[in-house]
Amino acid sequence: MKDFKKIYKKLGIKKKDKIYLASNILNLLAKYRKKKFDPNLIIDDLINIVSKDGFICIPTFSWDFCQKKKFNYLKTIPRTGSLGKLSLKKKDFIRSKNPIHSFSLFGKNKSRIAKLRHYSSFDKDSPFGYLINNKGKMLFIGIDYKFAMTFVHVAEEECSVDYRYFKTFKGIYIDKNGNSKKYKAKFYVRNMKIVRQSLINKKFDKILMKKKILKKINYKGVLFTIIDINPMYKLFLDDIKNNKGMIYPDYY
Repeated sequence: MKDFKKIYKKLGIKKKDKIYLASNILNLLAKYRKKKFDPNLIIDDLINIVSKDGFICIPTFSWDFCQKKKFNYLKTIPRTGSLGKLSLKKKDFIRSKNPIHSFSLFGKNKSRIAKLRHYSSFDKDSPFGYLINNKGKMLFIGIDYKFAMTFVHVAEEECSVDYRYFKTFKGIYIDKNGNSKKYKAKFYVRNMKIVRQSLINKKFDKILMKKKILKKINYKGVLFTIIDINPMYKLFLDDIKNNKGMIYPDYY
């Protein structure tokens, strides 16, 4: 597959855009298993469009720290897909600091954003907040956005929903220089005794498309989706605060 650049342009991605990239490339790998497929193209073509004046943010989340394991800035393996792992090997990407919800970052302001402490994973002083406040966009490849929408949890924290609560995790953090230190991180976790997960109603697609916040392209059986983060996030907040039912907990 060599058409990523063309698809990105059809989605409206342009120079200087700030992109959060989420993906499940298993569909692509399965579809093109008989052909040579280089997943680097997904990232490289996006870089080519947004340029160094843009910004790319790829999740490299890991929950090892929550399980009392050491977080190693250079060695802890992301649990959020192949592109996160791949991007960390690229010289132009750096990892942000948080031991639970870290990101692989490229482009303008990456160093400043990588240093954000964001003691609480989902607070506004984080890469999440940066994208909300700076016209960021979410790009999904090979996955329905409703199953990978971390910004729901940012909104749940801001709204102080009663099915989640703050939990502080303590452990050993090994920085990029190999130095070990004690570290604390706070995470607005779900109450696992009462809630399986947070869900987005499938009807939400129509709301986003009507407001021209979401655009989808199905290219040869692979779904590509782009969403404007700030207006989407405002809808999340409004929905949760007013119990409109588009964002809701899946109770046991």
